[in-house]
Amino acid sequence: MSGPGAGIATAEVGEDAASRCRSIGIARSRCIGSVRTRPRWNGSGRHMTDGDSVRSAVREVRAGFGIDGRRVDRIGRLLADGAFHTVEEVVARTGSSRRTVEAVLRTLAPHLEAQGDARRIAKRHVGEYGDIFGEPVEIPDPWTERARRDPGAIEAMDALVRAAPPAVQALDHVPATAETVLKRARYLLDGFDLRGAHVLCVGDHDLTSLGLFVAGGAEGLRVSVADIDERLLAFIDAEASRKGWDVRCHAADLRLGLPASLRESCQVVFTDPPYTPEGVGLFVVRGLEGLGDQRNGRVLLAYGYGEQQPALGLAVQKALNPLHLVYEAMLPGFNRYVGAQAIGSAAALYVLRPTKRTAGAVRAAAEDPRTAMYTHGAQSVEAGTGALDDAAAARIVELASAESPLLVGDGWPAKAAGRRVSLRDFMAAPLPRNLQGHGTVLVNLYPGFGASAVRALLAANAPRVGLVCRNDLPFLRDAEGQREVRRLAGPGYRVERMLRGVPSSGMALVLAERNDRPADAAERVLAHIHARAHGKIGNGWREGLIALRKADGRTLTKAEARRAIASAADRPGLLERSLIDLPAHLLPVLDEQVRRSVEALPD
Repeated sequence: MSGPGAGIATAEVGEDAASRCRSIGIARSRCIGSVRTRPRWNGSGRHMTDGDSVRSAVREVRAGFGIDGRRVDRIGRLLADGAFHTVEEVVARTGSSRRTVEAVLRTLAPHLEAQGDARRIAKRHVGEYGDIFGEPVEIPDPWTERARRDPGAIEAMDALVRAAPPAVQALDHVPATAETVLKRARYLLDGFDLRGAHVLCVGDHDLTSLGLFVAGGAEGLRVSVADIDERLLAFIDAEASRKGWDVRCHAADLRLGLPASLRESCQVVFTDPPYTPEGVGLFVVRGLEGLGDQRNGRVLLAYGYGEQQPALGLAVQKALNPLHLVYEAMLPGFNRYVGAQAIGSAAALYVLRPTKRTAGAVRAAAEDPRTAMYTHGAQSVEAGTGALDDAAAARIVELASAESPLLVGDGWPAKAAGRRVSLRDFMAAPLPRNLQGHGTVLVNLYPGFGASAVRALLAANAPRVGLVCRNDLPFLRDAEGQREVRRLAGPGYRVERMLRGVPSSGMALVLAERNDRPADAAERVLAHIHARAHGKIGNGWREGLIALRKADGRTLTKAEARRAIASAADRPGLLERSLIDLPAHLLPVLDEQVRRSVEALPD
């Protein structure tokens, strides 16, 4: 293009570039300079063409990134490789945020051609960008290279990732790629001596627990998973059991604490938490609670933020500062994801090591009453509280026929009569003697603790229990869900009423009574175990068998009870665990094994 319009076109492109730079947080002065005063002629004395205008705008956007300009180079070279690429693919391949990728695409728009949703620089324009994007600069990643040495392992891991339960938005799930899972495994297996070690995965939607064994594992390696997602726990447990891998799953709402059997038990922790300061801080604290070797142990943390949002990264680092951790390593872009385009589908790997001051800091942080940590849903940092007004609380007490009940959880109004205990303390251990003996326990799980409904029944150990929760939970929505929760609670409680829309819209009230009339001998033993949900399953099981025989006027020694249990129990570590953190899919397994142990009792 020539003539007077050329200068105008150049200015327009420059203004577009200014807008693009502003959209990704780059100051106008850095990005554009004096666009409005640019002459209509280029430095060689000829008119600026449309091509000159586009290239000039690209240079301006690149200049806005300063020393980070190679980020734009990677995007540009990918678009110039002759293939068509979607925005999602460019984000994943370059590690740049969607915001940055779209800004570069808008700047290049006049020189792009499309195929559906994919774009590339038109072949006739590719040569015009050699001096802008330059030659590729590839920094070798030894952990990627090590993972790729075993394509069979990547294929096996990819099959597991594809078969895993779908992501839950309310839990901020974004799956890592199969290659990333194996990179993590290689880092752990090659960087540390894991023979005979215990690794704890604090949350494991990415299946890092399974990845350790897909990558070859180590002699005597044991991996534990603490997660709130029952579907995920069932999947991991089934895959590990099928292949003979020692992976043990624990149901845990980490906001309420780490299962007792996992505390001070492991040498290495891996966690990929919700990417909020609250989420990262809480998951790291739970991991540190699980470390049994505070001198040599490590916490490996996956965390990322958009390249134009360093304030988010700073907020997370500030959340970790009070824990007095050493940052032994930070590997940028180590983790890659299917999604998470706001952070470039990538996150760094942090290697954290405790110091002498960490243990005390962890004890203080563990008492933090804040529980909101996700970016979506009822548990998000922006969600409302579970406060009940006077009328709602009175209605709950009336329906539960409760006199001076024990009130569990936050949100009970000051006028509500009854002793009080936090949900965290209620779920963590048996109630102290001064809080036992209440005829009715009322537990406020609204709005974000509904996943702990069955476990709240296990913890209550009272004649009558009322649970307040959201009315859209899976176990309330349909008959199948209601049958399932009744079955899971069955040995300990009979669920009598499920009142949706009570005490107000959006809420539900579940009323249950202790099962004082077990159907048979096995159910009597199970009721004994359920009444001691915080204790070791093995102890409750043994004492339940002894009590069963005693009720029949017979004697059973501890040794005889242990032999009967040993003949039936075939799950690794089951006897050392607590019923309250046993995944829901294992409750029927325990039921069946208890029945077999009753049948194995000596005549």
